[in-house]
Amino acid sequence: MQEVESQVQSVSEAALARSAQTLVANAIGSAFNEDPVIGPDLSRAISVVGSVVKRHGLLLQSTAAHALAASGRFEVLVDAEIPIVDAANELLLARNSIDDLARISIRADAAAERIVTMDLAVIDEEVGWAGIYEMKRGNGLVDGRTRRPIEHDLKAARLVLPSYLAKRGYKNITRVTAGVIDYYGSAGFHKDLKISRDDLDEHFQVPVRDSLDRVTSCLRAALLSEIPNLFSTVIKAINRENGRKDVATSAVGLVPDTAPPEDAMARFISNRPTGPGPRKPAAAGQMGGVA
Repeated sequence: MQEVESQVQSVSEAALARSAQTLVANAIGSAFNEDPVIGPDLSRAISVVGSVVKRHGLLLQSTAAHALAASGRFEVLVDAEIPIVDAANELLLARNSIDDLARISIRADAAAERIVTMDLAVIDEEVGWAGIYEMKRGNGLVDGRTRRPIEHDLKAARLVLPSYLAKRGYKNITRVTAGVIDYYGSAGFHKDLKISRDDLDEHFQVPVRDSLDRVTSCLRAALLSEIPNLFSTVIKAINRENGRKDVATSAVGLVPDTAPPEDAMARFISNRPTGPGPRKPAAAGQMGGVA
């Protein structure tokens, strides 16, 4: 394993904490639809937590960009809009080998069917290298119908990357790459494209993983600090609802179950499965069948 350069500016703990706290505050401040089954309070609490988890991927993207830029080695473009040109599609559909494709560069101003937005474009002008990357949280498998187009677009965008960057003033890029940064490692992308959390520092030759780990810890802390507030309203609403049920039950003179509902449910769930039992002799002329 090659030694990773260590003379870099780190992303400060205060900056990471601010980013995490802003993300949680934005999630809390968002409007969410109410689910009629679970009511407004629980709907909101669950939606906020889910929103924070989804936004974690965007936080990883921005933190990786700042960590790479802070190294002083790279220039970083976020949400780079790259054309998927027709010629690149044709080369990929022809199943050219990876070695053959690595030697091909296509003009970015050729006829293009669409524009794709890549999470990061990372440029090292001194060595004439650049890479484009998609950032995935990776705590679960990305569906194949979503995964395969991303893999195709990364390969196609790589073919036009030198020309794309030349138009933006980076004239001497001769080596390019493309990949998926898979933080938790379970997104399911092809091994030739995947860069795991453990591989990041060696891949870029500057520390990146530590900043991603620290901002993730900051996000967890920021969310956990809000959990009591989020769920206190849920508990109060449940208590109010239960109080109304108790009053209604007493008013009609009904006796509550001797066992709490959760105990009765636990006994029901833990009972062994039972079959239908023996059949009674059928009356004359009666037969079973399928309706």
